[in-house]
Amino acid sequence: MNKLTVLLTISHSVAATERVLRGSRALKGTYEVNGECTVANFASAVGGESKLSSILGVGQGELQNTLDTRCGAAAEKKDFSDTTGKGPQFLKNFLDGGTTWNDNEETDSGEYVLSEDAAVIQTEYAAYTSKGIYSTPDGGTEAVYPGYFSNFFSGDKECTLGVIECCYTSSRKDDFVGNAEMCALDLKTARKSNHIQDSAFTIYDGNDESDIYCSGFAYDAGSFGDAAKYNTLFHMAMKTNLYDKGYVKNVPGAPLCGCIEQMPIIDNADCVDAVEGYILDDNGTVTLNITWKDCGDLKTHIKSLDKSEIEMYFIDEKIVKKGTCEAAAKSFLNDRMYVPKSD
Repeated sequence: MNKLTVLLTISHSVAATERVLRGSRALKGTYEVNGECTVANFASAVGGESKLSSILGVGQGELQNTLDTRCGAAAEKKDFSDTTGKGPQFLKNFLDGGTTWNDNEETDSGEYVLSEDAAVIQTEYAAYTSKGIYSTPDGGTEAVYPGYFSNFFSGDKECTLGVIECCYTSSRKDDFVGNAEMCALDLKTARKSNHIQDSAFTIYDGNDESDIYCSGFAYDAGSFGDAAKYNTLFHMAMKTNLYDKGYVKNVPGAPLCGCIEQMPIIDNADCVDAVEGYILDDNGTVTLNITWKDCGDLKTHIKSLDKSEIEMYFIDEKIVKKGTCEAAAKSFLNDRMYVPKSD
C-alpha cells in the first residue's frame, strides 16, 4: 500500500468517525417537548430554565417571546390539496367517496395493490404530516369555484360545530369491522358531494352495526386541534383508515369525510385527538412534532370540550345514544312533517 493510499484510508476513517460523533451529539442534544409552546414545557424537557436559556441564546426574561416566535416559524403551512400529489380535483373526489383509492380492488395477478396505488400517503405522512400545518384545501379552486371543498364548510364557515367525521362501508383488505348503526341521512346538507339538488333523505331500518365504520375528531375554535385539523384528517382518513386498514366506500348520499353536519345520523364513532408537541435541538431550532392519541368514543370526547349548549344540541342530533337509532329516525321524520308508518 503506498503513502497516498494510507493517507486516504486514514482520512476516510476519521471522516466516518466524525460523522458518527456528530450524529451522537445530535441525538443527545435533541429534546422532545410535550404539550403547548410554553417555557414550563420546554424547560421540563431540557432540564430547567437556565439550560433552556443557554440553548435558545436569550435571557430568561425573553424565553416565552423567543419560543412564541420559533414555534410559530416551526408551524410552516402547506395547502392540504397538495398532500396527494394528484391535485385538488382528486382530493375532492376522494373526500366525496370516489377515486381509484376507493374503487380499485387488488387482482389475483397483483394489480391495484393499495400500498402501491396510494404510496404517496406513506411518503407524505413521514415527510410532513407531523412536522408542519396543513392549511384549508384550495389549490386555486376558490378563485374559480368558490366553496369547492364543500365538505368542510357550513355556509362560509369551516365546520361550525368543530367536528369532522369519516364513515365507511367496505374495505379493500377484506377485514372490515363496523362500529356504528346508521339511523338517517339528510342528503341536502351535502349537495356538493352527492350532486342531488332537490330535498331528499334516507331512513335506515334495521341495519346491523357491522355495516358502517365511523371515526372522527373534535376541537374548540382557536385551539391547537383547530389549527391542526387537516393534519388530523390526513392521519385519520388517509393514513389510518385507508392506508393501514384499507377502509373505503362512503355511505351513499353522504361524503366519505366532512363536517358532522353533512354526515349521517349515527349512534357511535371512534375518536382521535391531536397532541401538540415540539422538538428542540442544541442549536435552538424548534420543529413541530404532532402526535395523535385514541380518545375513545367521539361523543364522550366532545362533551369534554368547551361546546355551547346549542352546539351540543345539534351534535346530539347527529350522534345519538346506542340502541336509539329507530327513535332517532322517527324524530328525523317528525321534524320534516312525516308520520312514521305504524307497525
